[in-house]
Amino acid sequence: MTFSKWVQPIRFIIQACFIAGLVVPFFPHPEMVAKYIFLSTLVVGVFFCGWVCPLGAAQDWLSWLARKLRLPRYQIPYRFQKFLQFSRYIWAALILFTGIHYAFLNARFYFNDNLFYGMLTWTSALTLAVFLLISLFLDRPFCNYFCMKGALDGLMSIIRPFSIKRNNQTCIHCHLCDKACPMNVRVEHTPFVRHPNCINCFKCVSACPKNCLKFRLMSSPFQKPHKKQP
Repeated sequence: MTFSKWVQPIRFIIQACFIAGLVVPFFPHPEMVAKYIFLSTLVVGVFFCGWVCPLGAAQDWLSWLARKLRLPRYQIPYRFQKFLQFSRYIWAALILFTGIHYAFLNARFYFNDNLFYGMLTWTSALTLAVFLLISLFLDRPFCNYFCMKGALDGLMSIIRPFSIKRNNQTCIHCHLCDKACPMNVRVEHTPFVRHPNCINCFKCVSACPKNCLKFRLMSSPFQKPHKKQP
Protein backbone atom coordinates (compact mmCIF):
# COMPACT_ATOMS: atom_id res chain seq x y z
CA MET A 1 0.00 0.00 0.00
CA THR A 2 1.40 3.38 -1.02
CA PHE A 3 1.75 6.46 1.19
CA SER A 4 -1.22 8.14 -0.50
CA LYS A 5 -3.48 5.21 0.43
CA TRP A 6 -2.62 4.73 4.10
CA VAL A 7 -1.95 8.31 5.20
CA GLN A 8 -5.61 9.26 5.76
CA PRO A 9 -6.51 6.21 7.91
CA ILE A 10 -3.37 6.83 9.99
CA ARG A 11 -4.24 10.51 10.34
CA PHE A 12 -7.76 9.61 11.48
CA ILE A 13 -6.40 7.31 14.21
CA ILE A 14 -3.99 9.97 15.45
CA GLN A 15 -6.73 12.62 15.49
CA ALA A 16 -8.97 10.24 17.47
CA CYS A 17 -6.17 9.62 19.99
CA PHE A 18 -5.71 13.33 20.63
CA ILE A 19 -9.44 13.85 21.08
CA ALA A 20 -9.32 11.00 23.59
CA GLY A 21 -6.42 12.84 25.23
CA LEU A 22 -8.85 15.55 26.33
CA VAL A 23 -10.50 13.14 28.78
CA VAL A 24 -8.35 9.99 29.06
CA PRO A 25 -5.21 10.40 31.23
CA PHE A 26 -2.92 8.00 29.34
CA PHE A 27 -3.40 9.83 26.01
CA PRO A 28 -1.38 13.04 25.57
CA HIS A 29 -3.25 16.34 25.78
CA PRO A 30 -3.07 18.23 22.45
CA GLU A 31 -1.76 21.43 24.03
CA MET A 32 1.11 19.53 25.63
CA VAL A 33 2.08 18.10 22.25
CA ALA A 34 1.88 21.57 20.70
CA LYS A 35 4.83 22.68 22.83
CA TYR A 36 7.02 19.92 21.45
CA ILE A 37 6.14 20.33 17.79
CA PHE A 38 6.32 24.14 17.84
CA LEU A 39 9.87 24.35 16.48
CA SER A 40 9.26 21.56 13.97
CA THR A 41 6.88 23.92 12.17
CA LEU A 42 9.94 25.79 10.87
CA VAL A 43 11.24 22.60 9.24
CA VAL A 44 8.27 20.48 8.17
CA GLY A 45 5.32 22.88 8.35
CA VAL A 46 2.09 22.86 10.31
CA PHE A 47 1.27 19.35 11.51
CA PHE A 48 -0.58 20.42 14.67
CA CYS A 49 -3.61 21.70 12.74
CA GLY A 50 -3.85 18.73 10.40
CA TRP A 51 -3.03 15.89 12.79
CA VAL A 52 -3.45 17.00 16.42
CA CYS A 53 -6.03 19.77 16.86
CA PRO A 54 -9.33 18.26 18.14
CA LEU A 55 -11.49 21.03 16.69
CA GLY A 56 -9.80 20.56 13.33
CA ALA A 57 -10.53 16.83 13.55
CA ALA A 58 -14.18 17.46 14.43
CA GLN A 59 -14.57 19.70 11.40
CA ASP A 60 -12.92 17.05 9.18
CA TRP A 61 -15.22 14.32 10.48
CA LEU A 62 -18.33 16.41 10.00
CA SER A 63 -17.23 17.15 6.43
CA TRP A 64 -16.79 13.41 5.86
CA LEU A 65 -20.25 12.73 7.32
CA ALA A 66 -21.81 15.42 5.13
CA ARG A 67 -20.33 13.82 2.02
CA LYS A 68 -21.67 10.42 3.05
CA LEU A 69 -25.12 11.98 3.58
CA ARG A 70 -24.79 13.75 0.20
CA LEU A 71 -25.35 17.15 1.73
CA PRO A 72 -24.53 20.11 -0.53
CA ARG A 73 -20.87 21.09 -0.23
CA TYR A 74 -19.29 24.43 -1.06
CA GLN A 75 -15.78 25.66 -1.69
CA ILE A 76 -15.05 29.37 -1.65
CA PRO A 77 -13.95 30.43 -5.19
CA TYR A 78 -10.30 31.39 -5.29
CA ARG A 79 -11.04 34.93 -6.43
CA PHE A 80 -12.64 35.45 -3.00
CA GLN A 81 -10.47 33.02 -1.03
CA LYS A 82 -7.27 34.91 -1.86
CA PHE A 83 -8.67 37.85 0.13
CA LEU A 84 -10.66 35.98 2.78
CA GLN A 85 -7.62 33.89 3.79
CA PHE A 86 -6.13 37.01 5.40
CA SER A 87 -9.07 37.35 7.80
CA ARG A 88 -7.44 35.32 10.58
CA TYR A 89 -4.38 37.58 10.46
CA ILE A 90 -6.65 40.62 10.69
CA TRP A 91 -8.32 39.18 13.80
CA ALA A 92 -4.90 38.51 15.34
CA ALA A 93 -3.82 42.09 14.62
CA LEU A 94 -7.02 43.50 16.13
CA ILE A 95 -6.50 41.61 19.37
CA LEU A 96 -2.83 42.55 19.46
CA PHE A 97 -3.46 46.27 19.04
CA THR A 98 -6.80 46.67 20.80
CA GLY A 99 -6.54 44.05 23.53
CA ILE A 100 -10.16 43.06 22.88
CA HIS A 101 -10.86 39.31 22.73
CA TYR A 102 -13.76 38.18 20.61
CA ALA A 103 -15.66 35.11 21.82
CA PHE A 104 -15.93 33.42 18.41
CA LEU A 105 -12.13 33.41 18.08
CA ASN A 106 -11.87 31.14 21.12
CA ALA A 107 -13.75 28.22 19.56
CA ARG A 108 -10.64 25.99 19.66
CA PHE A 109 -10.28 26.49 23.42
CA TYR A 110 -14.02 26.02 23.97
CA PHE A 111 -13.80 22.64 22.23
CA ASN A 112 -10.53 21.50 23.83
CA ASP A 113 -11.34 22.53 27.39
CA ASN A 114 -14.88 23.74 28.09
CA LEU A 115 -16.78 21.10 26.11
CA PHE A 116 -15.10 18.04 27.60
CA TYR A 117 -15.09 19.35 31.15
CA GLY A 118 -18.67 20.60 31.31
CA MET A 119 -17.67 24.26 31.42
CA LEU A 120 -19.58 25.53 28.39
CA THR A 121 -21.44 28.81 28.74
CA TRP A 122 -24.26 29.70 26.38
CA THR A 123 -21.84 31.94 24.44
CA SER A 124 -19.20 29.23 23.97
CA ALA A 125 -21.84 26.58 23.20
CA LEU A 126 -23.40 28.79 20.53
CA THR A 127 -19.99 29.58 19.04
CA LEU A 128 -19.08 25.90 18.75
CA ALA A 129 -22.50 24.96 17.38
CA VAL A 130 -22.23 27.57 14.61
CA PHE A 131 -18.77 26.46 13.46
CA LEU A 132 -19.61 22.75 13.62
CA LEU A 133 -22.84 23.30 11.72
CA ILE A 134 -21.06 25.25 8.98
CA SER A 135 -18.55 22.37 8.75
CA LEU A 136 -21.32 20.25 7.25
CA PHE A 137 -21.28 22.50 4.20
CA LEU A 138 -17.84 24.13 4.13
CA ASP A 139 -14.42 22.60 4.94
CA ARG A 140 -12.80 23.82 8.17
CA PRO A 141 -14.52 27.23 8.44
CA PHE A 142 -12.87 28.08 11.76
CA CYS A 143 -9.38 27.04 10.62
CA ASN A 144 -9.65 28.91 7.34
CA TYR A 145 -10.86 32.27 8.57
CA PHE A 146 -10.70 32.62 12.36
CA CYS A 147 -7.93 30.52 13.96
CA MET A 148 -5.15 32.79 15.18
CA LYS A 149 -2.87 29.93 16.26
CA GLY A 150 -3.14 28.46 12.78
CA ALA A 151 -2.34 31.88 11.32
CA LEU A 152 0.80 32.33 13.43
CA ASP A 153 1.98 28.76 12.84
CA GLY A 154 1.33 29.22 9.13
CA LEU A 155 3.58 32.27 9.02
CA MET A 156 6.34 30.28 10.72
CA SER A 157 6.00 27.47 8.19
CA ILE A 158 6.65 29.64 5.12
CA ILE A 159 10.41 28.99 5.32
CA ARG A 160 10.11 25.21 5.78
CA PRO A 161 12.50 23.15 3.62
CA PHE A 162 10.25 20.04 3.72
CA SER A 163 6.82 20.13 2.13
CA ILE A 164 4.65 18.74 -0.67
CA LYS A 165 6.37 18.73 -4.05
CA ARG A 166 4.44 18.42 -7.28
CA ASN A 167 5.88 16.70 -10.33
CA ASN A 168 4.76 18.92 -13.17
CA GLN A 169 5.77 16.34 -15.77
CA THR A 170 3.30 13.75 -14.51
CA CYS A 171 0.58 16.18 -13.36
CA ILE A 172 -2.50 16.02 -15.61
CA HIS A 173 -4.11 19.15 -14.10
CA CYS A 174 -7.29 17.35 -13.09
CA HIS A 175 -7.97 19.84 -10.24
CA LEU A 176 -8.60 17.00 -7.77
CA CYS A 177 -5.88 18.16 -5.39
CA ASP A 178 -7.34 21.68 -5.25
CA LYS A 179 -10.84 20.30 -4.66
CA ALA A 180 -9.61 17.98 -1.89
CA CYS A 181 -7.71 20.67 0.03
CA PRO A 182 -9.78 21.74 3.07
CA MET A 183 -7.74 24.96 3.34
CA ASN A 184 -8.27 26.06 -0.28
CA VAL A 185 -4.59 25.96 -1.23
CA ARG A 186 -4.02 25.88 -5.00
CA VAL A 187 -1.75 22.85 -5.05
CA GLU A 188 -2.16 22.27 -8.78
CA HIS A 189 -0.23 25.43 -9.64
CA THR A 190 2.45 25.09 -6.96
CA PRO A 191 5.71 23.19 -7.55
CA PHE A 192 6.56 23.27 -3.82
CA VAL A 193 3.80 24.04 -1.29
CA ARG A 194 4.82 26.76 1.15
CA HIS A 195 1.40 28.34 1.57
CA PRO A 196 0.74 29.44 5.19
CA ASN A 197 -2.69 27.79 5.05
CA CYS A 198 -1.25 24.31 4.38
CA ILE A 199 -1.84 22.02 7.38
CA ASN A 200 -0.07 18.91 6.00
CA CYS A 201 -3.29 16.89 5.99
CA PHE A 202 -2.09 15.26 2.73
CA LYS A 203 -5.61 15.10 1.32
CA CYS A 204 -4.22 16.46 -1.92
CA VAL A 205 -1.68 13.61 -1.97
CA SER A 206 -4.44 11.04 -1.44
CA ALA A 207 -6.61 12.61 -4.15
CA CYS A 208 -3.92 12.67 -6.86
CA PRO A 209 -4.63 9.91 -9.43
CA LYS A 210 -1.09 10.05 -10.83
CA ASN A 211 0.79 9.98 -7.52
CA CYS A 212 2.71 13.11 -8.51
CA LEU A 213 2.57 14.75 -5.07
CA LYS A 214 5.26 13.79 -2.55
CA PHE A 215 6.40 15.10 0.83
CA ARG A 216 10.03 15.91 0.11
CA LEU A 217 12.95 18.23 0.75
CA MET A 218 12.93 21.25 -1.51
CA SER A 219 15.35 20.93 -4.41
CA SER A 220 18.41 23.13 -4.29
CA PRO A 221 18.20 26.11 -6.68
CA PHE A 222 21.69 25.11 -7.85
CA GLN A 223 20.67 21.51 -8.57
CA LYS A 224 20.71 20.68 -12.25
CA PRO A 225 17.64 18.85 -13.59
CA HIS A 226 18.13 15.25 -14.62
CA LYS A 227 18.31 14.71 -18.33
CA LYS A 228 16.04 12.12 -19.85
CA GLN A 229 17.76 9.05 -21.15
CA PRO A 230 17.43 8.57 -24.93
